[in-house]
Amino acid sequence: MVKKNNDYTGGKTATDIFANFNSAKILNIHPVQGLLLRLIDKVQRIRSFTNDKELSVPNESVEDACDDIVNYAILAKAMLLDERSQIERPVAKLPTGEEEIKAEKRMNVIGQNGNEGLHYK
Repeated sequence: MVKKNNDYTGGKTATDIFANFNSAKILNIHPVQGLLLRLIDKVQRIRSFTNDKELSVPNESVEDACDDIVNYAILAKAMLLDERSQIERPVAKLPTGEEEIKAEKRMNVIGQNGNEGLHYK
């Protein structure tokens, strides 16, 4: 999968590991939907094999198509997890005025006690 990824995403120095799937955005298609279209191609290839008992392209086996489906599933999961993590990133909570006053009082106490480390009361 790593070798294929290099070929499809712009080479060894590419920074977007999903570049080939993200290109679906050009057509206003969600990248995972673009991936699923490619997965369907593999399903169709297996379907052809089960119907004809052979494949026309000699350098790709039915086993390769099965492996590709597994890899597409792994990639889809990774893309969805990445997308979810971008949506769910916690937003930093700003302290309320009351919390700021309490923190300032704690810091004043620390300063009065000779600044013996950062110990809050």
